[in-house]
Amino acid sequence: MSRLPSIQTLRAFEAAARHESYSAAAAELGLTHGAISHRIRELEANLGVTLFRRVGTKMVPTRPAVTLLAQVREALNLLRRALPSPVRKQTGRLVISIHPSLATHWLVRRVGSFLRTVPGISMEIRSTADLGEFLGQGVDLAIRYGAGNWPNTGAERISGEVLFPVCTPEYRDAHRIRTPSDLRRCTLLRHAWQPWLPWLKAANLKMGEPTTGLMLSDTGILIEAAAAGEGVALVRSLFVLDDLKSGRLVRLFDIAVEDSYAYYATWHLGTPRSPLAEEFLSWLRSELVTAPIVNSTAHPEAHAGPAPRRRKSSSRRTSGAGSRR
Repeated sequence: MSRLPSIQTLRAFEAAARHESYSAAAAELGLTHGAISHRIRELEANLGVTLFRRVGTKMVPTRPAVTLLAQVREALNLLRRALPSPVRKQTGRLVISIHPSLATHWLVRRVGSFLRTVPGISMEIRSTADLGEFLGQGVDLAIRYGAGNWPNTGAERISGEVLFPVCTPEYRDAHRIRTPSDLRRCTLLRHAWQPWLPWLKAANLKMGEPTTGLMLSDTGILIEAAAAGEGVALVRSLFVLDDLKSGRLVRLFDIAVEDSYAYYATWHLGTPRSPLAEEFLSWLRSELVTAPIVNSTAHPEAHAGPAPRRRKSSSRRTSGAGSRR
């Protein structure tokens, strides 16, 4: 590397990789599409690698970009910690809608850092699993996981996600799990919307989709089943950050697959976001950008898609098009 890239270039790269879109990165950073493209080309020339490849309408990060992304996020996080946001005295009320499992396993454990930057406000976390009513009356902003194509809503992609298997340390040791092939003698816990097959293929295991044993429709309950020693669960990284840190669960192997869905902030289409909603959205971007596992270790070629046999289960699920629990 001939010289260090600027902070603006690193932010442009991070936003483009997170959105998989130069246009979305430009809109977030208040720049033009050309400015983002110029900064990416400058970074590629400086590093001597290709960072993005076009796949349909998306700009998908390459393997070198995925590796760089984790390092850039760590660097940006260090800068944010060194230069904390100023405390702004505000008043008002903020209502956030979120799925109960994501609220329990991630948001409520971190939202205090947001509230400390805006003392004096009233904040309600409204948890709902109803895919058709997640933007109910009075909701300023909703955090949802899916394809981002919900009807009558505005949506901003915040972060992608990766999937990998976890279990308790005791289960790992009792079943002598050392390599992916050892999973053949384990119980693979099933999620109604999260098939195992993409991960099994990425691990070069000639196994079919599990068809027996426990099946669960909620990610939070799936994690609790794994924590109870019932078997091995294929999980989204954001949900298990704290369990991995505490040692309650352990990650098995350095193999992960990208999910075809992502985390989105959504709001009522045609309704301007309130200043408090903008504050929260900015905080949310920062938190997800600096999450230590999300998007950092996936195989870009491997994508975990939805299980086709479950996609047409009811009209209620259709009303929340492209959502997952």
